Amino acid sequence: MKTITFYSYKGGVGRSLALSNIAIKLSQLKKKVFVVDFDLEAPGLQFKFDEDYTLEPNIAKKGLVDYIYSFANENTLPEKLANYTCKLTAKNINDNDIDFLSAGDFENDDYWRKLATTKWSQLFYSKNSYGIRFFLDLKAKIEKEFNPDYLLIDSRTGITDISGITLKIFADEIVVLAVNNTENLFGTKKIIRSLSSPKNELLNRSPKIHFVLTRLPFPEKAEERALEYSILKKWDKELSEINNSGIQEVSVIHTDKQINNKEIVKIGTSGKPDTITYDYLKLFEKLTEDNLSFEADKFETIKQAEKLFNDALIEKDSLRKLELLDKAISLDPSRYEYFAQRGSLYYMSQDTGKAIPDFKKALEIKPNDPFTLLYLGNLYYNVKDYETAIQYLNKINLDIEWKYLLKGLSYNNLGKHELAEQNFSEGLVAFPESIDLLNARADIYRRRKNYSDALTDIYKAIELDPDKGLLFATLAEISLDNGKKEDFYLNLNVALSKNVSAKQLNGAKSVYDKVKTEEKFLDLLDKYQLRLEDILE
Repeated sequence: MKTITFYSYKGGVGRSLALSNIAIKLSQLKKKVFVVDFDLEAPGLQFKFDEDYTLEPNIAKKGLVDYIYSFANENTLPEKLANYTCKLTAKNINDNDIDFLSAGDFENDDYWRKLATTKWSQLFYSKNSYGIRFFLDLKAKIEKEFNPDYLLIDSRTGITDISGITLKIFADEIVVLAVNNTENLFGTKKIIRSLSSPKNELLNRSPKIHFVLTRLPFPEKAEERALEYSILKKWDKELSEINNSGIQEVSVIHTDKQINNKEIVKIGTSGKPDTITYDYLKLFEKLTEDNLSFEADKFETIKQAEKLFNDALIEKDSLRKLELLDKAISLDPSRYEYFAQRGSLYYMSQDTGKAIPDFKKALEIKPNDPFTLLYLGNLYYNVKDYETAIQYLNKINLDIEWKYLLKGLSYNNLGKHELAEQNFSEGLVAFPESIDLLNARADIYRRRKNYSDALTDIYKAIELDPDKGLLFATLAEISLDNGKKEDFYLNLNVALSKNVSAKQLNGAKSVYDKVKTEEKFLDLLDKYQLRLEDILE
C-alpha cells in the first residue's frame, strides 16, 4: 500500500481537487484506492467526486472524527474500521469504486461538538500518550481490512498536530501545493524544512516530497511564458536552499476559468477538459512511476487518447474533429465522454443514425447519466418515436428544463394533452420563468379551450421575451381559436415580422387550416415569403 498525503500551508490552492484527480485516474486503471478526509475543520472532500461518483454513506453516519473521539475521550478502540467508512461508487462501469473514510457527518451539530472536545493533549502530550500508536493502528486497519493499492490523504492546512500526523506518520510521499504569493512561500518553506530535517523523523524515514505550484494562468503569449519561467525559477531557487529537501523540480497545475464558478475534476469527467488535464496527468506520472511501470504501455495509450480528445474539443473543423474522436475511441473505448462528444457532433450535423448508437454506448459505460438520457430523448423525439423518447426522459433524476419540455411535447404529439399539461406545469414549478414551457403550456391550454389560462401564460412569456416571434404566433393561434380574428391577424403579422418560420407554424396547422383560403392570410404569407403547403403539410 502506497500512501500519499496532499498538503498545503493555506487553503484555496486546489489541494483536494488534485487528490480527486489522482484518485480517479487510479480507479480508471483498476487500482484499489482508499481516501481519507483529514481536513477535519473544513471537511467535504466527497463533493469533489460528485461528477463521476455516487456517495454511498455508511448507515451509522460515522467518520474519522467519531473514530478519534471514541479513542481519545471514551478509551474505546473499534475492532473494525468498516463501520466508519463509506463507498464512492463509480458512475462509469469501467472504473473502480473508491473506499472513503470521511471526516464524519459534518452537517450534524454532534460532529462539531466531538471535534471541539476531543482530548488532543492526551493523544500527544500526556506522559503515556498513545497518539502515534493509535494512528499507526488506523493505517494498519486500512491496509488489513481494505488492502488498497493506494491510500490518499487530504491533510489539514497549516502547521498542526493533524497535519503532522498525515505528513510524518502516514505518508510515503507528500504532495505540497501552493500558490504564488509571499504567505504561501513562507509556510511552504517552513513545512518542507521540517519534513526534510533528519531530527524530525518519527519512523526513521523521510517521505518523498513533490512540490506543485497551482493556479498559475496558462501562458499563451511569449511574454506570459517568460513570466511563468521566472516564477518557477524563483520557487526552485527558494526550495533548493532547503537542505535535504529532495525536490527535483517544481510542477505546475494551471488555473482553469471554470474554477471561478465550480471546482471541476479534470480527469475522467463529462465536463470539458483542456490544457489543465495534462498538468494533472504529469503529476500522476510522477506519483506512480515506481508502481505502474508494468502498465506503462497502457497508461501511454490512455494519455494519447486523452490528448486526441482534448485536441478534438478545440478543433473548429468538424471533419477533423470527428477524425480525432475516432482515433481516441480506437485507443481507449472505455471512456464515456469520448462517445458522448462524438454523439453530440453527429447530433449537431443531424446524423441521427450515428448519434443514437454513440449515446447508447456512452449510457452503457455511464448508466443513468442525465445528459446522455436527455440527448437520447431529444434524438428519439426528432425521429418522432415519442414513446421511446419518454422512456429515456423518465429516467432523468434531475430538474432539467429541456426534459420537461421534450416530455410534454412528446405527450402532446401522442394526443395525451392532459399528461402534457401536467408535465409542463411540473417544469414550471422548477423553472417558473421558462419561456419555452410557458409557451408550450399556453398551446396546450388553447387545445383544451382554456383560453383564460392560455392568455395568462403567453402574456407572461411575452413580457419575459418580447422579441421572440414564436410567442406572438402562439398568441395569434389562441386568438383565432377564441373567435378573435382581428387579434389573430395582428399578432400573426408581428410573429412573421420576427422571422417565425413555416416549420414553427406547422405545429398548429389545424388553426391555419381554418383560414387557408382567406385573402388576408395568403397576402401575409406572400409578404413574408412563406408557402402555405409548408405550414399545412
